[in-house]
Amino acid sequence: MRNAFVRALEEFITPNTILITGDLGFGVLNNFNKKYPKQFINAGVAEQNLTGIAAGLALEGKKVITYSIANFNTLRALEQIRNDIAYHDLNVAIVSIGGGLAYGPLGISHHATEDITIMRSIPNMKVFAPGDTREAYEITKLILQQDLGPVYLRIGRAGEANLHSDASIKNLEIGKPLLLKEDLTHNIALVSTGGMLEVTKNVSELLFEISESSSIFSFHTLKPIDEQMVANIFQTYKYVFSFEEHTICGGFGSLLLESLIGKTQINLERFYAFALPSEFTSVVGDQNYLRDYYGISANKIFNKIKSIIYK
Repeated sequence: MRNAFVRALEEFITPNTILITGDLGFGVLNNFNKKYPKQFINAGVAEQNLTGIAAGLALEGKKVITYSIANFNTLRALEQIRNDIAYHDLNVAIVSIGGGLAYGPLGISHHATEDITIMRSIPNMKVFAPGDTREAYEITKLILQQDLGPVYLRIGRAGEANLHSDASIKNLEIGKPLLLKEDLTHNIALVSTGGMLEVTKNVSELLFEISESSSIFSFHTLKPIDEQMVANIFQTYKYVFSFEEHTICGGFGSLLLESLIGKTQINLERFYAFALPSEFTSVVGDQNYLRDYYGISANKIFNKIKSIIYK
């Protein structure tokens, strides 16, 4: 996803755009630095200062992008994000690389598993978590072309799949989930956010092997969210399963339930949220290993769903 982000950045950059990095991304950002040296700042390992610089430039009319590993330019600079950027409703996009467990072998200091909860709670903040490379490209394009105010863009580290067709991606719109696959029997809805979209697709294929069809929705936008669409999914489908590589506390599953507050005739008995437990881990390993360890790999999810629908 980060390569898709950089490609969109280079293609749709304007003279008003500034990219600030926290001393990383050299292999990915080298070409950008060479092409736009006056629009590139390496602020060093100083994310709070980096965020303050971004706010100052935005106050002068620049559209600023901060770029770092997901937990560094969010958690470390949270006060500056809240008070300097969001409070003043500035055009700053906080682009975080490696959301979730992407940097698994480096331990909890590099895991970003609470970021969605925190960032979506900040007023004025828009929150995006694209599910594949095409979503990452299109959302970056929208950020560059529109004045959206404060933005949090959570993307994967590298190696994510391209899952969308030309037909499905053309409908991408801020706040509106994308339908990747439709089941006309309306039996099972698989709703995903962020890098879990490929896992969700694999789960759908495993279900198909046991003659269970399913629809797939990609919630690339978490704030604002289309509450009516969420309600429609819960009203239409017999089962709804959500997928996120994030803590269960205040994450995607919580957001879905929040959006249903006050809605009548919504059955939650057949809703199940697949997410990470609210705990620190001493377990290390690559992203796929940790997903499996915490029960959010395709096989673990499939077996759990199978036990639920055949109970």
